[in-house]
Amino acid sequence: MTPYTVLVIYMKKTILAFFLLLFLSIASITIQAQEEQLEEDTVTTTTPDLCKGSTAAILIETSTKTILFNKEKDRRLPPASMTKIMTLLLIYEALEAKQITKDTVLTIGEAPTKVEGSKAFLSIGDEINVDELLKCICIASANDAALAMAMHLAGSEEEFVHKMNAKVQALGLKNTHFSDCTGLTSREHYTTAYDLAMISNELISKYPDVLNYTNIQEDYIRKDTAKPFWLVNTNKMIGRVKYLDGLKTGYTSFSKYCIALHMKQENMGLISIVFGYEKPTTRNAESLELLRWGYANYKLDRVVAKGTIVDSVDHILYKNRINIMVKEDIYHLTSRKDQIEYQVKYEYEIKENSCTGTAQVYLKNELLKTGELMTEDSVEKKNFIELMFSILKSCFL
Repeated sequence: MTPYTVLVIYMKKTILAFFLLLFLSIASITIQAQEEQLEEDTVTTTTPDLCKGSTAAILIETSTKTILFNKEKDRRLPPASMTKIMTLLLIYEALEAKQITKDTVLTIGEAPTKVEGSKAFLSIGDEINVDELLKCICIASANDAALAMAMHLAGSEEEFVHKMNAKVQALGLKNTHFSDCTGLTSREHYTTAYDLAMISNELISKYPDVLNYTNIQEDYIRKDTAKPFWLVNTNKMIGRVKYLDGLKTGYTSFSKYCIALHMKQENMGLISIVFGYEKPTTRNAESLELLRWGYANYKLDRVVAKGTIVDSVDHILYKNRINIMVKEDIYHLTSRKDQIEYQVKYEYEIKENSCTGTAQVYLKNELLKTGELMTEDSVEKKNFIELMFSILKSCFL
């Protein structure tokens, strides 16, 4: 074999090896791309395709504050009249602090009568109590009623807004700032789906009475006077959707259609917040679909019921039998697909005239929840004479 022949054979093998290596590289890249695509598809299919028409959305379970669904939950957006959820929270705090009662009568000044947007058409000099103003805010989303309440509680809207933002800070929320009490402002007035869900949950959990107003389909103010005014709920699903009892609609040209909803069934409360819909019908349909998806996929197990007696202590030192019981229901949020066996341990100690202790819920040796224990009745120690009598009695029985 000549040197020339050897060279030709070597070059052919080199070229063949090059093309083989190129083919394998391309195949490897293709396989890797397919694997990456498969992984990406798997991730996206695990997230429900909900609230497609929204700018942002969230669904939380109220007792645990667990986020079940979110879309751009931390995006700062104008909340329109959903702002009044914070306004209502401050009103209820004032009621709790006895600054006002529901019978407190306000005399309407000039400023509320000039406010724009939805209103109850209050007039200068009108006398109206807090109960009816709450109806105006919760049912008809009346800006004049909200402003009248804000000015009465704080002296001015500016001072009331200061209180609103102070409450935001107290709740530990980072992406909310209010500029008015109604939601009409477009500049420096924003919140997020997450923050508003937390504000809504604070209102409902501490002051569930608000739901007695937000779930009214229609009502009157000044019903038995010469100036009755008919209120119709801006949330058209109220009275038509079972278990739905709130919470607040919203619309401005810059916020589009928004809504905060609350529903409770099977001991589980859900709050949904959606922003930025072009049409109210789409907003209503998709926000309701979000709630129904939550109930279809999650449940709240009541692991230990409130009032469950975990031990009964009959001791010579105490005047009466001491029943140790669970102070509040203990729940655990889980998927409807899961069948869980919980383990519960109780630890308590009786000291002097009190009892301290916890109920500890475990799943596979992992602590999930703790609850507080209490006594059914007060713990009373026997005095010296009572104790001696009990000792003598026990000796002769």
